[in-house]
This record gives sequence, structure tokens and C-alpha cells, in this order.
Amino acid sequence: MITKTDAAERQLNTAIRLFFENRDHLSSYALAVASREVTDGVIQNLLGELYQRELARVGDPKEVRLSYWEKAWDIVKPEFKHNKDLIRLHNKWQNFLKHADRDPDAEIEPFPTKQLALVILTAMWNYGLLTEHWTTEMNIFFAWIAVAEPQLLKSAPGVVMAKAIAEIRSGISGDPYDRNNLENIYTAIRLQS
Repeated sequence: MITKTDAAERQLNTAIRLFFENRDHLSSYALAVASREVTDGVIQNLLGELYQRELARVGDPKEVRLSYWEKAWDIVKPEFKHNKDLIRLHNKWQNFLKHADRDPDAEIEPFPTKQLALVILTAMWNYGLLTEHWTTEMNIFFAWIAVAEPQLLKSAPGVVMAKAIAEIRSGISGDPYDRNNLENIYTAIRLQS
């Protein structure tokens, strides 16, 4: 049997793989959003239990985060937290991919790779909140985004993640979004799976 959480994990891992393959960002986006929506539903059904677990972990009710936006904003520097363009674009693409009843002939401009990276990151936080772990793909993605977008992240990572970030950094030459860099990371994921 496949649980909702299993489905969300598979969707998110595939979204990350597609992202690093640099092949089909539209499908990567749709899978990441679907994963996040599934975990949102599971989280809503476990709010009391998750709240108690998170409260025990962090110790301060003000620090408990139970939504993907809150969790994502937890690691993002304050000056990026209220980016209305991010929220507007997030809803625009999500609605375009899910609905055609009002605008069956609609078209949309491609979204930037950086925007897709943020969508994947929010889906990862939801998954991590629910399961208390990340998969290999998710850990590699986080290490990569720490290199690609260091201005977004607040605090220093733990020792294991710091090592992964250093490894990713040493393997990237130039633009972290460059096709060759992304494909090299995809190869590393395939070797670790």
C-alpha cells in the first residue's frame, strides 16, 4: 500500500530529479506543488500531534511552525519574507496548472528556474515537518540551494549539511543554475540512489 506521505515523497523526489536534469520544469513544478498539497492535508489532520511534537522540539510556542510558508520563512532572511511577487507568481502558476474552467485557451510565460527552486524548498519543509527527515534528493537539493542562493538562508547548517554544502560548492564552477552544474548534481544523485 502507498500512503499519502509515500506519494508526496515520490512526487517531491521526482520533482528534484527533473529540476537537476534540467529537463521539464513545468512537470517539476506540478509535482512539487502536488507533494506540498498532499502534505498540507496530512498536516492539517495531525495539527494537534504535530504542534505538541514541534513544541517539545523547539521549546517556545512562538517558534512552532506548522505551515510550509512559516517553515520556509523560518530560514529566509527577513528582507525576503514579504515578497508579494513571490506569492502572486506562486498562485498564478499553480492555478494555471490546475484549472482550465475559466480560461481554457490561456497561456503563461515560463517561470524562472530560481522560482521553481523556491517551490521545491517549500515542499521540502512540509515533507520534513511531517516526517522529521529528508531523502537523499532533498538533502542534496538543500545543499545546492545553500550554494545557489546563500542570501536566502539565515543560519549556519549543522556539521553534516555544512560538509554537503562544501562538496556541492567545490563541484560548481560559475553559475549554480548552469545546465552542466545541474546535470553533474543529477549524476551524483543517481550514484547515491
